[in-house]
Amino acid sequence: MNFELTYSSHLIWFLVGIIFITIYYSFREVFNFSNYRLFIIFRLFSFALLIFLFFDPKFNFSIPKVNELPWNIYIDKSLSMAYHSKPSSVALTSGVDKLINQLNKKTIKNKIFSFGSEIDTNWVLGKKKFSQGSTNLGMVLDHINSNKNEKSAGSVIITDGQANLGKEIEIQEVSYNKPIHIVGVGDTSPSPDVAIKSIDAPPVIIKGENAELVVYITYNGNPNKKLNITLYSQNKLMGSKVISSSGNNSIDKVRFMISPDLTGKMEYRVQVNAIADEINIQNNKQVVNIQVLKNIYRLAIITGAPNFNTQFLKKIIFDNSKVKVDHFVYRNNTYSASLKQFWETKYDLIIFDNHPIEDNAEEWNSYLRVFAKKILSQKTSLALIAGYDINEATLESYLKLMELNYKKSIIKLGAEFPWRVTENWNSTFPFAGPSFDNDLKKDLPPLYVGINIDPNNANVLADFSISEMRVPLLLISEKGPLRFAVWTSPDLNKLHLKSQNEKYFNLHEDLFNPIVTWLMRTNNEKNIYFRSDKNSYQQGEQISIFGKPIIESKFGDEGLIHVYSNDSLINTKQLFYNSNTDTYEGKFWASKAGKLYYKIEIPSGEKSTTIGSGEVHVQESQVELNKVFLNEIPLKKLAKATGGTFYRWDSRGELTNILIKKIENSVGNKRIVLKRTIGMFILIIILVSIDWILRRKLGLL
Repeated sequence: MNFELTYSSHLIWFLVGIIFITIYYSFREVFNFSNYRLFIIFRLFSFALLIFLFFDPKFNFSIPKVNELPWNIYIDKSLSMAYHSKPSSVALTSGVDKLINQLNKKTIKNKIFSFGSEIDTNWVLGKKKFSQGSTNLGMVLDHINSNKNEKSAGSVIITDGQANLGKEIEIQEVSYNKPIHIVGVGDTSPSPDVAIKSIDAPPVIIKGENAELVVYITYNGNPNKKLNITLYSQNKLMGSKVISSSGNNSIDKVRFMISPDLTGKMEYRVQVNAIADEINIQNNKQVVNIQVLKNIYRLAIITGAPNFNTQFLKKIIFDNSKVKVDHFVYRNNTYSASLKQFWETKYDLIIFDNHPIEDNAEEWNSYLRVFAKKILSQKTSLALIAGYDINEATLESYLKLMELNYKKSIIKLGAEFPWRVTENWNSTFPFAGPSFDNDLKKDLPPLYVGINIDPNNANVLADFSISEMRVPLLLISEKGPLRFAVWTSPDLNKLHLKSQNEKYFNLHEDLFNPIVTWLMRTNNEKNIYFRSDKNSYQQGEQISIFGKPIIESKFGDEGLIHVYSNDSLINTKQLFYNSNTDTYEGKFWASKAGKLYYKIEIPSGEKSTTIGSGEVHVQESQVELNKVFLNEIPLKKLAKATGGTFYRWDSRGELTNILIKKIENSVGNKRIVLKRTIGMFILIIILVSIDWILRRKLGLL
């Protein structure tokens, strides 16, 4: 114990001396009277005490402390723990409870944690809880490491060591200052299992072309096992192969050739036969979806009167080997090809080139209802190219199919005006053609303004600047799965002439090829397709995403995969372009059961553009059942590296002998501030009371 004062002790004694001298000389004449002697002594004592309290005296004490440190016990509650034959799930539950009860009987403090995909403290004795879909051992080690400065005796981990989520055990990173004892559960021999690990297939293929599906089969069991692998398409058997697996966690490749004769999303299912004593059969089949595109696109051009624009359209379209064009030219009150062929053919895109004109306006007015039914039922896109000879009244009827109308103009349009590509171009086609944000837009040839259209929420990609007004030149729109485009000037040919300048070579193609491609790809067909390596996953598995561009585009080499569950962002991972395979590749973990949605973003200038999306189905994890055995080696290394001990389940009783009480002796400090104690307050009250009584007896009141 030590004693301290707020003020100097010399000052205290000086003041005490002054007070005593003052009181002595004040009361020395009456001090000799016995009746007053006790009162004066009491007063001296009271004044001395008050002066002592004035200097704020403090007393410091050292108090010895004894702390019992708890053992932190981590119990693996993942699904694989319940499928070991030795011990059974019942025996495991009973054995864990018995261990905890033994520690409690010995009054050894402990904290119980259970873990699978996450750590919690919900462990109830006597209740089976081995049901978590994945195991994150790395998270347990992080939890121990983050709490290593807390008061504890050490840790005990009861597990089979099968980590399928999070990082693996990194022994070299272990820096724990307390022992980790480990109880290993299960047999070291893996249970038999055959599984389809993944399917390597292109995200998109062309109808009629050959493509290869590579199926990766993993197998644990006796070698030379005959495995039968079958391929189905839309529940139709497409092929079957038998292989002889080498066993010992081998991975075998099985190749199938496919050549789809239908378009759209095609489902391919691969199955492998179950084997004896196999625990998990859910991984014996996988489904992959492949988008099959048309090999030929049908296009019709209907020209009202031949013009320079016609030659321009031919140059853009006719050179494309994947496009078959039917051209109907109106001359001398007839068409160059029979319109019967037009009405009987299903087209992906119909282009009105300077059509309808005055001579056939009445005829096409009568076709309007039938034409509308044709494009809606056949999901055909429509493009209208203005010309010098169009009949505005008839054309307006066809504009209404796009939910567009003529707009009355307060200025005369029949002249050439400057124009520009709007900022909407880059957001609509961020990776196709030039960005049109350079000096090119300052030197575009002026064009003749033919018609003025009210955009009505259509996407204006180019417009005129006329007397501080913006008049649409090129606009596109969508109506459900149908796509439309309108070019309001008859001067398409001037773009071709401009392109003869070396500086602007391919200007017309850069501007119109993306639009024609967009129009022909009805039903929201894309420029790049993404798919996962399979459609269904188990919780805890890694999901691989692949993307395949189908046309030459200026995509970036890197991007991001955003993963969502119930509209909430749960993960973001990197996406990389593989130039060797001409594909984008990215990976993320199936961390939650249910549907997971993903969006693909690639930077475009200062912004990012979503270029793909998809979904995967994640089952309640059975991945735990793929490896039902004791992963002994890394557990032994971990225990040794931390100064702990590894025990097999049957030897767990030895663990209780080393989990003894851990006592920590420490010294605690305590300070008493005298003037703040209740006892000193009571003493002052007593002194005041005694003083009052003495003064009353002596008649001093």
